[in-house]
Amino acid sequence: MTIGISELQKNISLFKNLDETVQIIDKKTKEVLALVLPKSQMETHSLTDTLGGILQTKDTAHSYESVHKMVEDAYEQEMREKYGN
Repeated sequence: MTIGISELQKNISLFKNLDETVQIIDKKTKEVLALVLPKSQMETHSLTDTLGGILQTKDTAHSYESVHKMVEDAYEQEMREKYGN
């Protein structure tokens, strides 16, 4: 379903019994401004839980014994990116 902004302003009750995804478009530019999902399609999981799980399984590239070595390696990598090789 696709509706324009003016239609949305006139009839906000469209969203009460929504059963499909709605695209809100600007009719002049034909640009999609927003997508509205029905409540039944929304995930119940927390965004932080979902994103936090991504980092739990990732292995670190290096294991450092001291902070000084970690800072030194980060500085060296930054200089390589900045000046090359």
